[in-house]
Amino acid sequence: MTSGSDMKDRIMKTAFELFSERGYDKVSLNEVVVKAGVSKGGLFHHFDSKYALARDTLIWWATNNMEPMFLRGLKKDASPKEVLINFIDMMIDIMKDDIGFTRFFWSIFDESMRRQEDHSIWLDFLEQYTYMISGIYGKMGVKDPYMKSMIFLSNMDGMALYYSMLKQTGREFDLKALREEFIRTYVTFSEEVRE
Repeated sequence: MTSGSDMKDRIMKTAFELFSERGYDKVSLNEVVVKAGVSKGGLFHHFDSKYALARDTLIWWATNNMEPMFLRGLKKDASPKEVLINFIDMMIDIMKDDIGFTRFFWSIFDESMRRQEDHSIWLDFLEQYTYMISGIYGKMGVKDPYMKSMIFLSNMDGMALYYSMLKQTGREFDLKALREEFIRTYVTFSEEVRE
């Protein structure tokens, strides 16, 4: 017999695969039910709507994937600059390898804005990363670490969206150059001219 948390995890894993593959709008709850091998009642026991399923799935995925990767970069012997570089590498890997995640993230975030609900849930989700990065900038002696972290993360999110759009049109993007620019702008703060 499957426990409730096992069923919930199976539903979210299935939903993540489907939403990442095709986007929020193109996936039905029936598809999630069939692919996850659960009943509609089982799905609705854990999630009261498609939106709630998508929102919770996105946060679940980030908590189980992005957060551990980020925390591994916080090794005691790592400098703040190394931690930021690890974070940049993690985000670029997500952009490169998991283009569906970017599509899923923006589609469900857009749905939240249309619905005008769950602002506190999204703010908590975003603030978690902002405060983690802000703490690193604080250790580096940055004048306004919170503002710097908001600009850094906003820029990273924007580049992920831009990369996703370019990738869908078949255009290539130099991720190595992007990485170097992020490091130069947000880690070393050097303004030397690139060749």
